[in-house]
Amino acid sequence: MSSVLNAEQQARLTTERDLHVEMLPGTELLEDVGNLHRIHAHNVANSTVLVPQPSSSPDDPLNWSPKWKTIIMVNQCVFVALSIMPSQCIAPLSPIFEAQWNKNATQVALLTGVMVIALGYTNFVIIPCAHIFGRRPTMIVCCIITLATDIWMAAAGSYWSFMAARLINGFGTGANESMLPLVVADIYAFFIGLMIGPIIAGNIAARVSWRWFFWVCVIAQAINLLGLIVAFPETRFNRDQPPTLAQEASQEASDNEKSPQATAEVENQNVFVTDESLEHGKPSRKQFNIIQGIDRKALSEVWIHLWTPVEIFFYPIVCWAAWTMAGAANAFLLLVLFESPILSNPPYNFSSANIGFANFAPAVGCVIALLVCGPFCDWVALRATKKNHGVFEPEMRLPALIPFLAISLIGLLALGIGGQDKWPWEAIIIVGFGFFGFLTVSLPTVAITYAIDCYKPISGQIMVTSTVVKNTFGFGMTYYINDWIVRDGFIPATGLVIGLAIALPLVGMIGLMIWGKDLRRLTKNSKYHQF
Repeated sequence: MSSVLNAEQQARLTTERDLHVEMLPGTELLEDVGNLHRIHAHNVANSTVLVPQPSSSPDDPLNWSPKWKTIIMVNQCVFVALSIMPSQCIAPLSPIFEAQWNKNATQVALLTGVMVIALGYTNFVIIPCAHIFGRRPTMIVCCIITLATDIWMAAAGSYWSFMAARLINGFGTGANESMLPLVVADIYAFFIGLMIGPIIAGNIAARVSWRWFFWVCVIAQAINLLGLIVAFPETRFNRDQPPTLAQEASQEASDNEKSPQATAEVENQNVFVTDESLEHGKPSRKQFNIIQGIDRKALSEVWIHLWTPVEIFFYPIVCWAAWTMAGAANAFLLLVLFESPILSNPPYNFSSANIGFANFAPAVGCVIALLVCGPFCDWVALRATKKNHGVFEPEMRLPALIPFLAISLIGLLALGIGGQDKWPWEAIIIVGFGFFGFLTVSLPTVAITYAIDCYKPISGQIMVTSTVVKNTFGFGMTYYINDWIVRDGFIPATGLVIGLAIALPLVGMIGLMIWGKDLRRLTKNSKYHQF
């Protein structure tokens, strides 16, 4: 690793010397400085410097062709969408389960709660396994667990059998929560599955049987498994060995001053370094093996990986990101718990099928957020980076939260007040439900991306911390929200979520824009930057 670190250290020292900028962890140089020249996106001289820098190997996932990256992205999006479908399907099925098993609303809500708690805590195991055994075998095992428990749920003959199946299902589905940032750049595609599940569940239950919804999930998960085996290569890659192109770039920059025969391109005395493998690589046969090599270093540090999510919770940046994700995700859980009590009762009297159809609104909001949020967040950050002489600070992303917070607040008010005062269903579903989908994606996208920018080596552990916080709070919500609604109506519960999903992110955003770099300075020597 020393060669890579030396190159990175050289880049940071050069930047600090020439631009008088403190290069803390998270601060990145996105332009060439001095004699240090690095690889740019698409091998285009005026594009952004790649961080991290790819190796020279065509097997390096950073070098894979756009076709292979698209295949893997689609594969992962399908995996998370189909795997997560059973988790949030309870809302349109609640009246059916209450009647079939003679349970009250709180007991039926716990069918969601037990899966939520398993989804969070199982990642303490999934992430170390992904580091030790590889992403590919870990995902395949999780998919098999999900497939087996989908069969169990479809055939369950009692409330307690069904609950046990959902609990164990969470152990497999948990891969959707924290594995995604290790595999693909966009970690929030799985939220589409949260909206698709209730749509399908409500309609199949209304027209055939609730069991058939889970048999559909079985078929989907079998397709998932086949897709993982065929089209998901191992993405774990060791970049610790030379040659490192960043070092070679620096050397070539120096040589170009002396020799016109150098391999780097020289135009107007500017050196431009290219990577011949960039966007032309592809996975090797070895990367499609079911069993990948064991990472002995990760195995020897397994206890560190288990402890890391607990310790970093007390890092203010990670703690804020975790609670922001918890607020957004549990706002959606509030929607899941609200929709049946609101829509199945007068004056709406929606059937299970129509309650399911109502979830098209958050699905559309989610898709719009997926299309808008990432590019807008990057645009805000890159615009600030250009003004900062090509030096990127993670805090430059945070202003992107402002319009998303405003949209989210409107959606929460429309759901809570509209449900309480019996607004027209169009306002509740289009504005309330639709803006909820936007909230569920946009706020976690900005917050978690910011935290990962600050602590890149532990992106998986950041997601573990966030999902544990999110799902622990969500499990608690399934205990008290329904009784609270019956006693006090929809507005007080909505106020709680506004505090968690809007006020806390807003206050944290303002504080981190002012003191975020100071907080990163306090942890600049943390061992987690060396993972």
